[in-house]
Amino acid sequence: MSGTWALAAPRESLPAIARLRQVPGLAVCEESQRLWLRGPELDDALAAALKLIPGGCQFAVLQDGQLIAAGKLVPSGHLPAGPWQLLADWLTLELPPLQPPGV
Repeated sequence: MSGTWALAAPRESLPAIARLRQVPGLAVCEESQRLWLRGPELDDALAAALKLIPGGCQFAVLQDGQLIAAGKLVPSGHLPAGPWQLLADWLTLELPPLQPPGV
């Protein structure tokens, strides 16, 4: 699959999605029970990483926002309208609390 793509995954897949935070141009959209990712180009390395997201369903995105599921030929829905945000900006990383030595 090349060109514009999207992936829908359950919220429980957030740790796997967070591993992609440094991939340039990835955008995220929150729905009630799902997270959506989208990007402009899908290379082999990114395609392999997306396959590791539990429960992820990958789509090609047509110019009008229609979605075609991977391995299918007929559109089956539309990309969410948004709001969309860059994944790197949307994620907030938390560091563990600092503990003094010997504790």
